[in-house]
Amino acid sequence: MIAELKDDTIFKRIFEFSIEGILVIDDNGSIIKANPAIEQMFGYNTGELLEKKIETLIPNIFQITVGSHKITYLKKPITKRIGEDLDVFGINKNGSKFPIEISLTSSKTDNKQVLLAFVIDITKRILASQKLIECKRKIAESQRLAHVGNWCWNIQTNERNWSDEFYRICGLIPGDKDLNSETAIELIHPEDRESTLEIINNAIEKQVPYKYKKRILRPDGTIRHIITKGEISFDKNKKPIEIFGTMQDITTHKKIENELKNSKKRNQDILETLPDLMILYDKYGNLLEFHNPEGVELEENIGKNIDRIFPEKVCKRIRGAFAKCEKTKKTQIIEYSLTLKGKLIHIESRIVKTEEGHFLSIIRNITESKNAEKIILENEQRLKLTLEAGEFGSWDWNLISNEIVRDTYQNSLFGMKAEEYTATYESFLKKIHHEDRDNVQFIISEAIKNTSSYAIEYRIIHPDLSVHWLNEKGNIYRNKHGKPVRIIGVTNSITKQKKAEEKLKESEERLRNYTIELEEKVAERTKELTTTVQKLVASNLSLEDQILITEEAEIIALSSKQLIANITKNFPKGFVAVVDTNFNIIFIEGEEFEELCFKGYPDKEITIDLIKSLLEDAKTKVKNKIKKSLKGKHCSFEVKFQERTYLVNTTPLFDLEKKITQVLLVYNNITDQKQAELKILNTLKVEQELGELKSRFISMASHEFRTPLSAILSSAILIEKQNENGKEDRRLRHISKIRSNVKNLVVILNDFLSLSKLEEGKVIIQPSKFNIIEFSKSLIEEIQDIKKNGQTINFTHNQLTKDVFLDQKLFKHIAFNLLSNAIKYSEKNTEITYKIKSSHSKLQIEIIDQGIGIPIKDQNNMFQRFYRANNAANIQGTGLGLNIVKQYTELMGGNIKFKSQVNKGSTFYIEFPLNLKK
Repeated sequence: MIAELKDDTIFKRIFEFSIEGILVIDDNGSIIKANPAIEQMFGYNTGELLEKKIETLIPNIFQITVGSHKITYLKKPITKRIGEDLDVFGINKNGSKFPIEISLTSSKTDNKQVLLAFVIDITKRILASQKLIECKRKIAESQRLAHVGNWCWNIQTNERNWSDEFYRICGLIPGDKDLNSETAIELIHPEDRESTLEIINNAIEKQVPYKYKKRILRPDGTIRHIITKGEISFDKNKKPIEIFGTMQDITTHKKIENELKNSKKRNQDILETLPDLMILYDKYGNLLEFHNPEGVELEENIGKNIDRIFPEKVCKRIRGAFAKCEKTKKTQIIEYSLTLKGKLIHIESRIVKTEEGHFLSIIRNITESKNAEKIILENEQRLKLTLEAGEFGSWDWNLISNEIVRDTYQNSLFGMKAEEYTATYESFLKKIHHEDRDNVQFIISEAIKNTSSYAIEYRIIHPDLSVHWLNEKGNIYRNKHGKPVRIIGVTNSITKQKKAEEKLKESEERLRNYTIELEEKVAERTKELTTTVQKLVASNLSLEDQILITEEAEIIALSSKQLIANITKNFPKGFVAVVDTNFNIIFIEGEEFEELCFKGYPDKEITIDLIKSLLEDAKTKVKNKIKKSLKGKHCSFEVKFQERTYLVNTTPLFDLEKKITQVLLVYNNITDQKQAELKILNTLKVEQELGELKSRFISMASHEFRTPLSAILSSAILIEKQNENGKEDRRLRHISKIRSNVKNLVVILNDFLSLSKLEEGKVIIQPSKFNIIEFSKSLIEEIQDIKKNGQTINFTHNQLTKDVFLDQKLFKHIAFNLLSNAIKYSEKNTEITYKIKSSHSKLQIEIIDQGIGIPIKDQNNMFQRFYRANNAANIQGTGLGLNIVKQYTELMGGNIKFKSQVNKGSTFYIEFPLNLKK
């Protein structure tokens, strides 16, 4: 009895605290008990589910499980789990659906048969499954984009698996059964098989990963170069279990390698190999890693920022993609263009954010597709003009979906709005005249049956009930199984021709009736009258023919006029104008016509002189070219108009008497081209300046290192020779020289190191609070060793103590550099002043010397790298000190300036914010 009570308590606790929903259902399908988990799952309060029907929560549950009704199920209960292979949904209290999985079983309580339902919400499981599928898809897509395949070889079972991209690299269709464990070795080039086996065996023996390049021989006989990487797993007895790795096709890289061997421009190397690059950036745009073709060394660019490699416009687009990728968590695709060796290259970059917070860019050369798009666009424009001029419309009928897609002109032929682009075959038939409908159906059905082209004429009824004639031609296309799946065709209006034919028939009928009447009268008249009547009939026939010819000529003229109007109105990136001998504009039209405020000009007489937005110089230039064209000469020149640059071509126009009375001017907008040319010139100038800067650096560095090293060497030689007693003073002097020159070398190296850190952005200020007065006194004591004979440093300040909040290390470098410069460029027995002043928010420092001064022509360049004044050429120095001082000063929020006069000295002024913490 006690055991039964304990069991009952345990079951009650399981029922109450189970995270799985539990329902108890009677033989009528009513809920007689529900645990808290099921109430929470379906959004009900405690006790609300009691007496409700189970199908309120799970519709059709009994039909889903046993295919019959609930009574049958309860009479023959079985334990069944559903939802694993069927879409089963529960309905929340608020009416929303969610996927579930159910376990059903039956039991008896109080001699009554009841049904137990255990319910699990599988929403998260389905989402996880979908994410897994998407992840696998992205991995496969990444492999396809990067041309990288992966594989796995179980050494113990000899079972092998390959990814889809692996098959493609080998020239096979994914899943090709011809690739197996026995035939895999045959894909390796015969000359590389032995070395491949040696590399793998060596890796197994030494238990290390391997990486090597080899060739593969495809079934079609082509050779591909690949790079393969592999890792080997071992059991506890160090026996190999499995080898898994990747294979990348580097055939294209191999071809590019020969072209890049002699190139010294690393940035050019990156751009040349763009179509096959994978680059990893950090969030600041610094290059962290390259996945590049073998044989092209790009390691020198690691750590560099994109601002030093790509143009400003490209960098802006890349950084914009970073921000969008960060925000949306989606792959960003950007396109940009670069000019390489005089050729415009179009680039597509796919950017995705990695789990580490970096950005991976896969880069492709899409120049060919861009050029193809341009050609297609031009062809489409020509086709558009042709269709519009000839009143043609095109359409595409998908026989599988029964959907007909029409272009704008096809819709207009059917009297529909331009927005109504789709229709069905049945809606098409409804618009056909009832007398022509059966014939149209028959011809089209026969064409589909025989898979042949067809041509047909029929009438259609417009929404306004007007009748129009159309001529239609269609081509049937089949799939690979020979089944018709598509019809593409064109339609043009023949209403005018049909009306002309009807008029002709009416004329012929009238003429025929008239002839009969004349014949009756002829019988009553003489033979002379008969002859006259015959002549009259012939004349009438000729007149009718002339009328028809005139009408056709008018139709052709109107079509030609419409075509010319369409061409000029849609003239791309410019406009077309015609002027007469008095410089009157008699015609003007084009894509940029209204943008240039020309609207209304063709409707009234206006001369070139009255165009206010055209500068006087441009007016004169245009008029001179028009004068030459009026004499029969074709001219081509450039002119600026409303901040745009146009290439203008002029052509003389002749009248019927072959006299030149007008001139045609064609304006093509070349503003973008001009901007591109200017950008190329600016880039070339920057590269020239960089070359001069490098040359100056090499010359300066070699000189500055050679001088102190020579002094050290000579002093060391003299010390060696003067090793006797009594020459200690001489040896000390030479040792002092060695120390001094070593200090000079250290200063030079520190300058180079500081410059490098500044360029890489590695200098980070670390401010701290310190007494500037005591700090300066210590600095002056430290610098005493490098003073010349008789030189003194006068330190003045307006306070005994002054606390500042600056970076001590950077401030010491600034003050030490300026004081050492004052010592170096001043003569013996001169005074150097180091002055500190402060207010409530500013710290002001002045360093004054009586040295050689700085010439006026050099003063604007003194803070540039490697720049030295002309009068300091014979004094040791790198030209880096003031540049570093300026950058350190600005890093701490300060500014620096100076004034100087030749042979009278220089004064440097530095100002810092105190930045004292409260």
